[in-house]
Amino acid sequence: MLILFCRVLLSIAGLFVFFLLDQLSANEFAKLGVLLAALLLGVGGALNAWGCRDGAITLLLRIALPVFYLDAAIKGFLRGYFGMRPNPNAVLQAMFATDQAETAEFFQHNSLALLQAAGWFGAVTAAVMLADHCLQRRQRMRAMAPVAPGPWQRGFAVFMCVFLVLLHVNTTMRRENPLLFWPLRFQQYDAQLEAMQAMQRALATKMASPPDWQVRYAGEDAHTVILVIGESTNRASMSLYGYPRATTPQLDAMRSQLLVFNDVISPASSTVESMMTMLTPADIGNPTAWMAKPNLLMLAEAAGYKTFWVSNQARNDGWIGLLAGEADESDFINFGIGRGENNFDGNLFQPFGHALRDEAPKKLIVVHLLGAHPSYDMRYPSRFSHFDKQRDTVSAQMASQGRSAWIRNQRDEYDNAIRYGDYVLGNLIAMTDLAKSDRAASLLFVSDHGQEVGHSRNHAGHSASDKSGYEIPMLMWSNRQLGQSNVARAALESRPYQTDKLDATVLGLLKIETRYYAAHDDILSNAFTPVPRFMNGVHYQRGAVRPQAAGRQAILR
Repeated sequence: MLILFCRVLLSIAGLFVFFLLDQLSANEFAKLGVLLAALLLGVGGALNAWGCRDGAITLLLRIALPVFYLDAAIKGFLRGYFGMRPNPNAVLQAMFATDQAETAEFFQHNSLALLQAAGWFGAVTAAVMLADHCLQRRQRMRAMAPVAPGPWQRGFAVFMCVFLVLLHVNTTMRRENPLLFWPLRFQQYDAQLEAMQAMQRALATKMASPPDWQVRYAGEDAHTVILVIGESTNRASMSLYGYPRATTPQLDAMRSQLLVFNDVISPASSTVESMMTMLTPADIGNPTAWMAKPNLLMLAEAAGYKTFWVSNQARNDGWIGLLAGEADESDFINFGIGRGENNFDGNLFQPFGHALRDEAPKKLIVVHLLGAHPSYDMRYPSRFSHFDKQRDTVSAQMASQGRSAWIRNQRDEYDNAIRYGDYVLGNLIAMTDLAKSDRAASLLFVSDHGQEVGHSRNHAGHSASDKSGYEIPMLMWSNRQLGQSNVARAALESRPYQTDKLDATVLGLLKIETRYYAAHDDILSNAFTPVPRFMNGVHYQRGAVRPQAAGRQAILR
């Protein structure tokens, strides 16, 4: 029995290595350690107590250890990529609302980090297996006569087996079992998606008679509002916001015609979780409000708007696809492989032009871009490779900050994608401007979330723990005079805002009065009132290196 305890300690030591490498949190290490010890002492103890050969216990170890260690390596990789453990909806949506081609692109983009995770898994597993083999060999060399298991050993084995079962009665411990962790997470995601579909059906039924929405249109007879939703765009990489590289020449040239909001953050660092609050009454404080209240498209249609959804993302993209299905007309130009496709956003010009030419008096047009979603080099034609291998102030600063050559190359490609996005947005504005001049038209651009590309650390991709994952551009163009003085405009552009309240701003642009419109959440309203903003569950403070913990329980490690 003593040798079994030694083998259990060796196995837990392997998990401890993952903890030391920051692949596991202390909480995860403790739970996995308890589960692994209970499994080995219970099942292994029973095998030993009832006279099974050592080979049976060795087989148990050969099966259990790779499962536990692989789980630790995967969690560590996801923590490094997303900035959080793989529980929150942000990670679940990104993991399960993904197609085959996007998965292949993900592996290509993160090949180095994946190789590192695989390396740690292989090294730790091999080291523990080798140590266990040496321990067994030493035991055999001692050539001691086997001791018959006593009643206490059998009793202890039974106790540990019962303890293992009881651990799984506890929901928290059951969810940490590597064999159950991922199936339960998928079940959670699938249940949420089914709830979304059921709620969509229920809300669609209400659309026949929504008097309780108290919707009234209070604008001009002919009115067009365009909401352009960018993807993975960090305002820190836009020359419009002072970035040294000329990444937004078209927007820079029309700066006087724009309202450029300079203190806006997203509600989340992933697309679906952000858009669930951007386009619905839900917000960070009440993330499930979309289940009981109408979304933006429903309210627009109730006010007499014809709604369009023009997208370069996949039609079957989970919750977003359900929301797009609310539109009167939807056009998805990305066939089959979503964000894993190098289908350029410029291909949206044709369906966008069709929506602009539609004769409906009131129109809401939602344009959903692929933007700068990784892999960045797939987001622009080769003629937009302006910053490849640039030797300038940006590359020099990144080198001085210790950013790797790979991260610096990723920044070059990301900046190319931002510049192409400027071309796309500039053309969308120009097309709107050339449409009928007798029609009031406004275009609001905002990104779903940001992106960390060497801005804060040696990482390229989504990040829930860095400000760069949240700090986004937001700007507005209108064919009507903005009318503010320079001082008033500067004050308006500096308002602190989080886009979980974006539905209020768009309702204001649409000139829709409804019980669901809150003027104090509309950044363009005179009644606007700033509220505390949160980044991954902690207070966001502009300019701080990390958000300041206050008010809420932090989700961060």
